[in-house]
Amino acid sequence: MLRKLSRKLSLMLKAQPECEAFDSEIIAYGLEIILGSAFKFVSIVAVSIVLGTFPETMLSLIVFASIRNFAGGAHCKTYFMCYMTGVPLFVINGVLAKNIILPKIPLTIIGDMILIAGLFITMKWAPAGTQKKAIADMETRNKMKLITIVILAAVFLLNNTFFILDRMSYFQAVLLGGFEALFFISPMGYKLLNVI
Repeated sequence: MLRKLSRKLSLMLKAQPECEAFDSEIIAYGLEIILGSAFKFVSIVAVSIVLGTFPETMLSLIVFASIRNFAGGAHCKTYFMCYMTGVPLFVINGVLAKNIILPKIPLTIIGDMILIAGLFITMKWAPAGTQKKAIADMETRNKMKLITIVILAAVFLLNNTFFILDRMSYFQAVLLGGFEALFFISPMGYKLLNVI
């Protein structure tokens, strides 16, 4: 359905004089990504509002997307699978973060472990590409690694703020989003998505 809509819209755009020079397949592909992302985001927002987990769900999603944008990672093979795994993943993150509060000491240990693992994963595998989108240029790779490390540091500071303010559901939401982003950079994340 999304692909058909994207193709129809691309043909309509291609008919416009300012778009004649562009390939309709490229336009359709871009529209499919934009529309799919928008639909997935609206679904996550709607479900999290209904469940009363909007702040936790959004924190998890923002942290995931921030890391993912520069560190890359595994992708599902189809938009349908991306939707069917992504929406439940972030909704569950929000539900878990809000409703299951772990004691502070184990949480801080888990947070520190995720940060240390995140630095290792970033240095070893980021930016993690796909067959269609691999980054070979070393200067670009190093720049993206550095940006990812800065993002991890910002996430660490944000989480320390939540810890000090005793906003443990937010603390846990950030941990879940960060853990998942880092997991999908690792070879285990690629293996999991190849099975799905």
